[in-house]
Parts: sequence; structure tokens; C-alpha cells
Amino acid sequence: MKEKEYRSLILKDLEKQVMDSISISLHDLAVEIVHTGFRCSGCGRCCKFSTGDNSVLLTYFDIDNLKKSGNINAIEPTVAEEDMFLADTEGNVHTFGWRLKRKTNGECVFLGEGGCTIYPFRPLLCRTYPFYIAEGKLEISECKGEGGILPLYHARRLANEVLQRYIIELRDTIMTYRHFKEGPLFLASQPASDYKLILHDSRGKLILDDK
Repeated sequence: MKEKEYRSLILKDLEKQVMDSISISLHDLAVEIVHTGFRCSGCGRCCKFSTGDNSVLLTYFDIDNLKKSGNINAIEPTVAEEDMFLADTEGNVHTFGWRLKRKTNGECVFLGEGGCTIYPFRPLLCRTYPFYIAEGKLEISECKGEGGILPLYHARRLANEVLQRYIIELRDTIMTYRHFKEGPLFLASQPASDYKLILHDSRGKLILDDK
């Protein structure tokens, strides 16, 4: 299968998932969240690299919120610490999307002694953790708070944010695929010495000076 045909199939599947999301019942989602149970203990484990992958991938909804709060400098390309690179035939490195920066110890840059220092502006991934939707089904990440008692009115708010995140992430991915016009990319262990870092996201292509 040619790469163009493959991308077209992926786009069709993503667009179908967006259309199917219309039929997801917020009430049923909230009830499922209540039955699963969740109560945040404030342990901060999800913010620490030492307890697993704590990458916070960002949508443009999140990035706009970070701009409003004056924290736009806290984002970085997702390629930042990978051992393998996606490279083109000229040795340039390509990456997709943004994430929150982390401290040298691996903790989220916004984790303070009292918890999240940008709580009102925290990304959708953080707002909805440990819940997320994949291919129309509610899923849950590993979390010490799973099984805790969650009032229905809190579950309704959480269900709304989980569904919102699902749709925004799908639309971001769709737009990224639509903007992506590059040729085939290859896995490489080392980029060219004079490589360019090229970032692709839902708003197009950006060549970054800071690598």
C-alpha cells in the first residue's frame, strides 16, 4: 500500500471516530465513571517520571490556555529525549506535537510542594486523568485513586471533559495528517550533524531553531 493511500485510510478512520463520538452518551459515561470509582489522593505520582511515563501531550486547546496564563515557555517538542529519530532523506529530524517540559529529575515542570502550580489552566490530559477514551470506549490508566467514591455530579463534569478531550485530540490529529506533506520518514539513531528540527502539528509545519 502506498503511503498516500495509508494516510487516507487513517484519516477516514479518524473522521469516523469523530462522527461516532456524537452518539456517546454523557450520562452513560458519567455512570461508568461512578461505577469504576476514582478519588484523587493528591500523591502526585502521575506528575513524576520515577513512577512511569509522565509525558503530558498537548492539544492546541491546552497550548492556548498556557498562553493565557503566561506559561507558553513551558512547552517543548515531543522529540526531546528520544533515542531514535524520525528522519527524512536529508537527515532532518521530524516530530509531531508538543508536550509539557519536565525538570531535570523528571517531574512535571509545574509540580510544586503544594501540587500543581497551574491547576486552573492544567491540560486536558491532567484534568481527565486517569480516564480517557480510545476508539469510543472509556479506559483508565493505572492510578492509586481508582475505586474511590466519586459523587455523580463530579462524574458528570469529568465525563464532559473526557469526551471533550477525546474529540479535540481526534481533530488535532486529523488536522496534523492533513497538513503533513512530507515524503517517507525513516527511523534513525543519529541525525545529520547540521540537521533541522521540523515539527508538525494541527496548525502546520514549523522549523525550529532551538534543537
